Amino acid sequence: MSSSLSSKYTLLYHPGIPGRGEFIRLIFEATNTKYNDVANQEKNGYDQVKKVIDPQNTGDVNGNPPVFAPPALLVHDASQKDLLLHQTPNILLYLGQKLNLAGSDEADLYHINQLALTALDLANETHDTHHPIAAMDYYESKCPKQSLLFPKSC
Repeated sequence: MSSSLSSKYTLLYHPGIPGRGEFIRLIFEATNTKYNDVANQEKNGYDQVKKVIDPQNTGDVNGNPPVFAPPALLVHDASQKDLLLHQTPNILLYLGQKLNLAGSDEADLYHINQLALTALDLANETHDTHHPIAAMDYYESKCPKQSLLFPKSC
């Protein structure tokens, strides 16, 4: 996978949809780390995202496994093979060490990871509040029509 932009990190996430990719963007912004956000910065960048999550994808030539769902982070390394990470907590754990956000010892690393996992749990609970029946349904589609008995049921 290649990007026309030059940076060590390439974020692979949906364009224009805030969500789990925001945690990764926040780390990059907080540390002033340059990164490519191909789906938002390149003309056909979302094609790169769709390529890594394609059900036919069995991994890449560098031995990276297929990505189940965005976000994913492609780490470019001129001296080694590119590394493709996915799952937000995994990406945050990796970046925490690489960008010196996690402290110097193992206890610090796992404490920071615990905080990130708690924040992601909170985000999941908030998401599920708006999608209590099915994540793909909009809230309005699950809300019964207003009636005299239930004028403000939603």
